[in-house]
Amino acid sequence: MKPELSRRRLLQASAALGGLALPGRARAASPDRKFLFLHCSGGWDTPRVFQPNFASSVVTMESDATAAETGGIAFVDHPDRPAVRSFLERYASRTCVMNGIEVRSITHERCRRIISTGVADGEADDWGATLAAYAQDRVLLPYFVMSGTAFTAEYTDRVVRVGSSGQLGKLLDGTVLAMADVPTPLPSDTRAALVDAFVRSRWDSSASPIALAGASALDDIDALLEVNNLSIGGYGSGCSALPGQLSAVWDVFEQGLARSALVEYKGWCAQGWDTHSNGELQSMNFEELFDALSTGLADLDTRTSAGGTPLSDEVVVVVFSEMGRTPRENEGGGRDHWTFTSAMFLG
Repeated sequence: MKPELSRRRLLQASAALGGLALPGRARAASPDRKFLFLHCSGGWDTPRVFQPNFASSVVTMESDATAAETGGIAFVDHPDRPAVRSFLERYASRTCVMNGIEVRSITHERCRRIISTGVADGEADDWGATLAAYAQDRVLLPYFVMSGTAFTAEYTDRVVRVGSSGQLGKLLDGTVLAMADVPTPLPSDTRAALVDAFVRSRWDSSASPIALAGASALDDIDALLEVNNLSIGGYGSGCSALPGQLSAVWDVFEQGLARSALVEYKGWCAQGWDTHSNGELQSMNFEELFDALSTGLADLDTRTSAGGTPLSDEVVVVVFSEMGRTPRENEGGGRDHWTFTSAMFLG
């Protein structure tokens, strides 16, 4: 369970990733770099994929698993997880696995805070919020939170949450009015168009700073409504929702509307990663995760950024879980909470 990256190498790697570990020193050379933080909630079982410790007497490894390597990345190969090998065979050159990340706790909330912000106590901004705050371009959805827990203190205003049931989309298209205690009908499309035209004409007829800001706000609303049609209202739910959520993030990144994003992945059919007795569920979670990542990166490779370059050149995906599982299995054939975890960087 010893870390595989020294502190110096970690700092060098963070600089290469646009200042991930030191967001206050983000390099100006790549101002448009974008980050997706994909949180596998509950604590994943790292010896099932990331740590092939078959020679260790203190780590319980699956009897039908084998140590494997592809593209310089060592991993655990298993017949129940073919998507892991398939993903690494295709994307190993764009993948970095970091093992031995210590989170100094075995409670979910504390571990989430530590790994997301670097501190255990008090209010602090997580990586996504900090990176959004340092964006050099003006973006409408600086920290686009599809799902999961975003920690903020100083940069709360950078966070735009979709909502667990897509509330942001309902606010944008006005359908939230029908859900109020006293439902309010929306104006007809004809009446709404007349109001919009009147307001825009009033802004256009004045050159005052307020009018210019108002006209810009109207353009922002149009852009957000377009995003709502593409992404926010239709990213999918239930089983196998992750590819749709990744696609929604790419939509937002492609249009230059966000610097960072957060997606929470709760495992196969949202059954979670906090498995104390059902190790098979960990396999199902990993299989679906890596299959979705393959689909997501293939989709990303087809996208073009707002600047006309391949979007994949600008995006870093950080896949992590707030804690790991114990090296030894418990009496129930599962693993309990552990203070070390792993993370995967794609890009």
